[in-house]
Amino acid sequence: MKIKNNIFPRLNTLPLKYFLPAFLAAVFATQCANTCAQTSVSPVQILTNAAQLRALSLEEAERKLPVQLHAIVTTVDPAHSIFIQDETGGTFIRQLTADRALTSGEIIEVKGVSYPGFFLPGINPEKITSLGRGELPAPQPVTLDDLFSTRFHYQRVQVRGIVRSITPAPEQSRIFLKLAMGSRQLEVQILTPTAINLPPLINAKVRIVGLAAGYLNLKRQLIAPHLIVSQLEDVHLESRPKVSAFDMPFSSFRELLNFDPAGVTSHHVRVRGVVTHQQPGEAIFLREGEFGLLVQTAQTGIVRPGDIVEAVGFPVMGRFSAYLEDADFRKVGSEPAPQPVPTTLAQVLQGTNDVNLVSMTGQLLEVLENDNATTLVLRSDENVWRARLPRASLSLRNGSQLRLTGVCLAEETALASQAFRANPRTIELLLRAPSDIEVISMPSWWNAQRLAVAVSLLLGFGMVALFWILMLRRRVARQAEVIREKAQREATLEERHRMAREMHDTLAQSFSGLGFQLDALQVGLPPEADVARQRLETARQMVRHGQEDFRRSLMNLRAQELERGDLNEALPEFARHILTGTGIELTCDISCPPRDLSESVENNLLRIGQECLTNSMHHGRPKKITVSLSRNNGFVQLRIADDGVGFEPEKLQRPAHGHFGWRGIQERAEQIRGNVELKSQPGRGTVVTITVPI
Repeated sequence: MKIKNNIFPRLNTLPLKYFLPAFLAAVFATQCANTCAQTSVSPVQILTNAAQLRALSLEEAERKLPVQLHAIVTTVDPAHSIFIQDETGGTFIRQLTADRALTSGEIIEVKGVSYPGFFLPGINPEKITSLGRGELPAPQPVTLDDLFSTRFHYQRVQVRGIVRSITPAPEQSRIFLKLAMGSRQLEVQILTPTAINLPPLINAKVRIVGLAAGYLNLKRQLIAPHLIVSQLEDVHLESRPKVSAFDMPFSSFRELLNFDPAGVTSHHVRVRGVVTHQQPGEAIFLREGEFGLLVQTAQTGIVRPGDIVEAVGFPVMGRFSAYLEDADFRKVGSEPAPQPVPTTLAQVLQGTNDVNLVSMTGQLLEVLENDNATTLVLRSDENVWRARLPRASLSLRNGSQLRLTGVCLAEETALASQAFRANPRTIELLLRAPSDIEVISMPSWWNAQRLAVAVSLLLGFGMVALFWILMLRRRVARQAEVIREKAQREATLEERHRMAREMHDTLAQSFSGLGFQLDALQVGLPPEADVARQRLETARQMVRHGQEDFRRSLMNLRAQELERGDLNEALPEFARHILTGTGIELTCDISCPPRDLSESVENNLLRIGQECLTNSMHHGRPKKITVSLSRNNGFVQLRIADDGVGFEPEKLQRPAHGHFGWRGIQERAEQIRGNVELKSQPGRGTVVTITVPI
């Protein structure tokens, strides 16, 4: 089998011990390439060429499949990877500590296992054997679209373009070169720490041979391709600029990227204008006549508005207007600072004065701040736009009418297919300093926010007033009800007092007079009138019983204890009064005292309590009496307990003389819809509980 001379042309110069293994390996590799190139392999099969590695999926590569292949080293990127290529494609060897560093053009045999890599599978080496040296594979001419397609990733390729810029990066041991390929650009990394012996390449047309690589994301996707060049000799100069940069004829701002029968140039151009604004190290803004121009430059020299500047750069189409990229500039004179062009938002949105110094008016809607900039949000003609300046402390009120001076930048472009026109859709005004802000008028104090607050406060006060009126009406109604009840109660008491006084003055006096007459009659009876004396004594007892009953009726009518206070005060006072001097211990427990009880309930409960206390004192011979009055869950409860001799409650049900007190207690309880409970045992005391619903 014939070996391709472009890969192994120098094998015949090697000793036999190197030639024979290399020859056999090449034959084996060629056979494998003819039979299974570009195909997947089974996990047990040894991978013998780059195409088999490149065809592995991520999951297959992670299985550490065995690899044994022969290839030539194309590029060595220190501290990263070793890139190799055979007849089927390119791959890489994971950089590990080795006894000897490999170099470009070295033929090797590598044994190891598959390694998933960040983008395509490579080799995790176990053993690397050098088989001599050979010529590098011929580079494949590619376009930028070819590089984006990833077909040539980690293979030697060749590109052509115009050099835009050269940036040495000694800390990364490489030089970064920006290459324009049509309307797009490609980054080229030359693996040399300095630009010594580098020919003048800016604006030159070059052909570059290198390794196709790129920047990746975590999803194993290619973000931007770049080229890795091992040596300066791989950069080939094809044509130089005819004149130096600042000796070129001037181009007007208006002519940049206009129609040209020969085609729009990809080389740099020279312009001249007056500075309107500068962002040091980033850009300067120039004006020529009535047109503005953005010049992007990394130069840090300071220029001021009014300085006349010459700039050399590459024309590029921006969002709406052409601008210069990768430019150099120099100051050649100065004149008075240019004045802003008065304009309106409607005129700007028609495509005039993009990248020019203008003045516009608008109503301030909001001020936004971040670490680097302050942004004003404004409104003009029902359209919203923005103005931005370096971070500053501004005392502006929302709603103020402002006049702003700055560089107008088109943010978005609207395409009108009918008229073949493109107009700015939104704009941003780039302010130079806070002095570019002029307040025309302050907003009215009565803005929408304050009006909303005032209306809210009025509604709140109205609701509070309405609530207060409702509460006041309820309170007045309750007080009126209390007054009516009090007036009715006082009228009732007054009527009862009047009746008591009249009964006292009439019936009571009559009973008293009758008693006196009967006493006098008894004294005047002769001794032998026993029958008359006996009947007279009966009449006297009847008069005394009538006087006692009449006295009780008067007591019920007057209710003198309740005249001095309510039940909560009258009952304990009565208990202390009748037990004074008896030696009986009294305990009064008024918990959650009931208030506003009806007169009937208070009077009957007082009389029931009096009757119970009197019975306990006269019949029970107690040492201690407890009086409890409480209110709970819509009921008022009176409880009178003693530790006296007690009795059998069944005796109260037997017909006998003298149980009128207990019968009166039950009758009074029925009048107020109360329930009476009696508990007593001989020697265990007595407890009477009256529960009345409120």
